[in-house]
Amino acid sequence: MSEKLKKLKHEQYFAEQKLRSCQHREKILERQMSELNRRERVHRLCTRAGMLESFLVCPGELTDDQVMELLKISFRQPEVVLALAKMVHDVHKRSNVQNPLE
Repeated sequence: MSEKLKKLKHEQYFAEQKLRSCQHREKILERQMSELNRRERVHRLCTRAGMLESFLVCPGELTDDQVMELLKISFRQPEVVLALAKMVHDVHKRSNVQNPLE
């Protein structure tokens, strides 16, 4: 019986090693996913900021508050509100996601 117990303890030791290894790998993968999500977001923000600046006259001379005010004015326009709602609706329809506004 002692030999069987030894064998089981040996298997337990290796199973615990493998568990620790897998947990460590999981943490590494979670960090990589977080980094990729951050990079993707930064890329999206830079791209869209560039798009915005292409419509501004002398963008370097405007303050952040002025740009924010311009965006608030722009996004309150009925045509813009409707266009944005339609775009969001179309995206949700294509991906079969329920519209959170409903």
